[in-house]
Amino acid sequence: MGVHTRRRFAVLACLVASLMAVCSASAQVATGTADGAASEFRALWITRWDYLTRADVERAIREAKDLGVTDIMWQARGQCDAFYKSDLEPWGRELFAKLPGDARDPGYDPLALAVERAHAAGLRIHAWVNVYPLWKGTSPPPDPAHAFNAHPDWRLHDAKGQPQALNEHYVIVNPLLPEVQDHVVKVCRDIVTRYAVDGLHLDYVRFVSDTMKDPAAYPADERSIGLFRKATGRAGITAPEDQAAFRDFKRDQITLLVRRLKDEAVKSRPGVVLTAAVWRRPDLARDSYLQDAAAWLRAGVLDRAMPMIYTAKDEQFDGDLAAWLKEADGQPVSPGIALYMHGADGAQTIRQIEIGGGRGASGLSLFAYSTMFESADPTQLKDEKSVAERAARLKAVAAYLKKRGAEKK
Repeated sequence: MGVHTRRRFAVLACLVASLMAVCSASAQVATGTADGAASEFRALWITRWDYLTRADVERAIREAKDLGVTDIMWQARGQCDAFYKSDLEPWGRELFAKLPGDARDPGYDPLALAVERAHAAGLRIHAWVNVYPLWKGTSPPPDPAHAFNAHPDWRLHDAKGQPQALNEHYVIVNPLLPEVQDHVVKVCRDIVTRYAVDGLHLDYVRFVSDTMKDPAAYPADERSIGLFRKATGRAGITAPEDQAAFRDFKRDQITLLVRRLKDEAVKSRPGVVLTAAVWRRPDLARDSYLQDAAAWLRAGVLDRAMPMIYTAKDEQFDGDLAAWLKEADGQPVSPGIALYMHGADGAQTIRQIEIGGGRGASGLSLFAYSTMFESADPTQLKDEKSVAERAARLKAVAAYLKKRGAEKK
């Protein structure tokens, strides 16, 4: 090999090495590998009500960047519907609020656009999915393809075979049914493999019993009890010890789904992380909502827990967070902070962030976008006082987060 040839090879090798370094740095944002233990985590939840148009999406990402967060929890699934192009579930009807009645799609893919804009801004973005909700409201969905209509057997049924009644809160799918688990896994795998999200973020991954008069009444249909009998060998759920075992069985099935989501969906693309919005205390999560999230975290199934410690009482915030950190055994816990419950001056929000830092929490997550920014949400108050309060809250929180971000560099 001649001198000139060797020089050309040396130059080419340097170019290749440089290109690989650039690609590797870009991939950290694109695949989520940038979310390591040493990386600052400042997240913002953006709901499915916060955007309708392309402009709404672009503005939300831009404002999140300006706020000083590092991660966005972007809602992509609400109630067995899709806020992205899906062959598995129908479009979320909220996206059609201002479109003609014959519109079949919103004219763009909100999740694809959000991912593109977030990564261009240097932000990580997590696809936020509501796991068990089927429908919300007193009238059924009009779309015959929606799971509520297409799969009535997926609903919770009581011992008389009656489905959980529609109400102003969510009715949910039966967490014991294998076909329900299969469908949720398929939906999440579809998102992770088709979109360059940095993470999958689970919400309502619990027995959603907030408005049930008697949560123990569901499910009690013949098939659900049969699945319990087959798994445990017990005769039924009449005796107190059988009822306790049935609660354990329901909790175990929720845990099984989370494990499957990690193994069959999240791991389908290297670098993607699994996070979850979980109940405010680990004991209440486990005992009242059948959400054994602390165990998921300790086992490495969950990469980060985000307990929703939504309170205006700093003492409660501190106690709940301490309980989580104790059970997490060193794994990442990022407390969810409810800005809407705090004053517009931002003082209590900042105080709770500081409490988290003092306790050794792994960052924070703010609920939510519409408490600081003007949203497409039709329920957001638009009077002069509300607009001014959001602006004041934004000014205080943004100044604090930017200072915090500068100190972490």
